[in-house]
Amino acid sequence: MTDDATNSTEDANVDAARPAGGSVLAAMVRGNLEAAAAFGLDAQALSRAARLAPESLADPDGRVASERHIALWEAIEADPHALAFALWLARGIQIGALGVVGYVMQHAADGRAALDCLERHARLLGDGVGPVLTDQGDRLSLHRTEPPRIARLTAFSIAAPLGTITLLRELMRLPAEAPLAVELAFQHPPLAEPILAEVEAIACCPVLFNASETRLVLSKALLERPLQAPNPSLFEYLDRHARALTDKLTSATKISDRVRELLVARVREGEPDQRAIAKALALSDRTLQRRLQEETTSFAELVDEVRADLAKMYLGNPALAVFEIAFLLGYSEPSAFNRAFKRWTGMSPSAHREKSRTP
Repeated sequence: MTDDATNSTEDANVDAARPAGGSVLAAMVRGNLEAAAAFGLDAQALSRAARLAPESLADPDGRVASERHIALWEAIEADPHALAFALWLARGIQIGALGVVGYVMQHAADGRAALDCLERHARLLGDGVGPVLTDQGDRLSLHRTEPPRIARLTAFSIAAPLGTITLLRELMRLPAEAPLAVELAFQHPPLAEPILAEVEAIACCPVLFNASETRLVLSKALLERPLQAPNPSLFEYLDRHARALTDKLTSATKISDRVRELLVARVREGEPDQRAIAKALALSDRTLQRRLQEETTSFAELVDEVRADLAKMYLGNPALAVFEIAFLLGYSEPSAFNRAFKRWTGMSPSAHREKSRTP
């Protein structure tokens, strides 16, 4: 068997077991954290548990590794109030939470057109985030088969489809009891009361469990109802803008960029492990190495670049001591950080900080 054939087999095996690859819109991850804080969960503890670096959430249009997004929901799932939070989040979700995708949906002609937008531009929200739409005559099915790690995140799995129902009702000015959904199915086991009763109250339809896929089936007749404020001209403009952003994201997503995204969240753990990064990207170690070589870089070079960039940013914060920055960058000893920084810039961290202060 050739190396390429071996790597393809290894990649397929990794893909079958992986929780998620790629990246998610930073604004969506930050929105989850802010909602958790508003609900009363310990957002700082959740952020630490998910190893979310604050700088990775600073730019709302930036991207966060999908692995970190899933880790955040795993941390939420561990909280005893996780299901109550998921229901609260689903009931209160606003269209702005979806960023540009939400604004396109808001100006579509009707509910079906809005869902078409969600499917078409889902990549802007995150890799593997959006559902698949299937026409079933008088019904429309939004469905996804999630890998086990995601499927067992009960809070995450109920928040997404229930939030979709809430958004559609709001966009189409439907009352809370309107039977928009025909069926709702989850891959996880049945929910206990009173959570089940609350899910049924929001969905207003039969709820199934232990299904082969996560599935929300909607009435096409109700989806044909016009939205609150359809604006064909604005919709066309926003849809073109979303298409351009999607195309740009697709063309700009090099494997080295995706590795950088993962490294930003992981450097503080110590020396980043190439095999773990490859697994998060659903690649074999050898395939990752080969693809980075094709982009004229290496894993070690990317680790160095990310640490250098973060070091300069951290040094701009006078509240952080140099030894604290060394720890944040994964160095066991400040002396190792000092040597690395001098190699990057030709000066010590303290000298660089002093020079930056000089007008």
